[in-house]
Amino acid sequence: MFVFALASTLFLCCDSLQLTTPVFSAFSKYGEYYLNLSVGAQTFRVQIDTGSADLGIPQYGCTTCSSHGDKRYQPKSSPSAQPITCSQGKAMNLTCHPCHYHRQCAMSISYEDDSGFAADLWNDTVTFESYGKTHEITVQAVVGGLYKSNPKNPMQPKSIDGILGLAYSTVSSANTLTPLDYLLKQHANELDDVFALCLDSKKGGSFMIGSPDNNPYYESIANLQWTPLLKETYYPVDLQAIYVGDNKVDVAPAVYNRGDAIVDSGSTDITLPRAAYDAFRGSMQHQCEETTTNNRSRLVGVCVDEKGKKLAKGSGMFYGDCFTLSMDDILAFPTLTFQLGGGVHLPLKPNMYIRSGASYCDDLNQVTLAIDSGAVADGTLLGDVFMQSWLTIFDRKHKRVGFAPASTHC
Repeated sequence: MFVFALASTLFLCCDSLQLTTPVFSAFSKYGEYYLNLSVGAQTFRVQIDTGSADLGIPQYGCTTCSSHGDKRYQPKSSPSAQPITCSQGKAMNLTCHPCHYHRQCAMSISYEDDSGFAADLWNDTVTFESYGKTHEITVQAVVGGLYKSNPKNPMQPKSIDGILGLAYSTVSSANTLTPLDYLLKQHANELDDVFALCLDSKKGGSFMIGSPDNNPYYESIANLQWTPLLKETYYPVDLQAIYVGDNKVDVAPAVYNRGDAIVDSGSTDITLPRAAYDAFRGSMQHQCEETTTNNRSRLVGVCVDEKGKKLAKGSGMFYGDCFTLSMDDILAFPTLTFQLGGGVHLPLKPNMYIRSGASYCDDLNQVTLAIDSGAVADGTLLGDVFMQSWLTIFDRKHKRVGFAPASTHC
């Protein structure tokens, strides 16, 4: 039997517990969040991704994985690593693509940003690190050791080593249970089938598994709104409408949801299908017609530049340009409201979707929109800039996603 040891803050009540692991922010530089994960007694920084379902870390010998802050994963140095052979993979119902000449099972995966990797599959000990307290839980964990990455678009920046997928195992490229699945399966009598994320671009946040003390499935949290989870895949929800101020963007719900609208911690921005993005841009630019005598109260970067001069066609935040805005300039932007199934209305303040940082602007004193356009019909990504406003709860037992104000609950 292989060991999955989870070190974290532990809350015990009756027959239930909650495990809380700290989340660290690399948002200002890379637009990502990560936690510390130990594999084979070696610590790695892995991105938290609700939009995928595999654990992958760079392996020793990978020449296309680019440099990273931590040492490479070395299975031969791990006291608990064992290769998964192709025959073992078949018995475990894993998808071995490829099956190496030395008969080790491997996997390959690609992501929306055109990054991706190929990895050998191993059984190994995995430990989530936390606030100095340890609670060991024994399960079998499958680890992907990267032997190849896309050199034109490396999977992770230097300061982050790998990725931890938290989506359902139905979308695992290796067709394996995730470490979270194993944990919840083995401790079903203690841990609710629910996890939650608090994400703060400056402070980091927390990753919580199970429900809080005396509060099964977070039921008694104030101002909590639940929306149905449509499929057991990447946490898709029913995005019914987006409002710019009081004005509804003229888009049919099917446009947002064709290809799924998913709550995705592995994406930095809010990404809309092209037709929805064009309509959203039109709604924002309509604000320019509502002029006042004070040009500074108009939308700098959408209507005018910093000097109040009308923007030239093809320029502005919707075309990736950055601007120097005061807080008053930012607050002049409208609140965006996302309407989800179940009567959920989630307001997004302008200081959340007007963002600075190296992933947006070369000049860190400038800002731009953290809302972009994807392909015509590839669905909607409600990424980190959306999730940062909420304690986001993934209640897998009741097939729903909950949102409570981060200002109160994070």
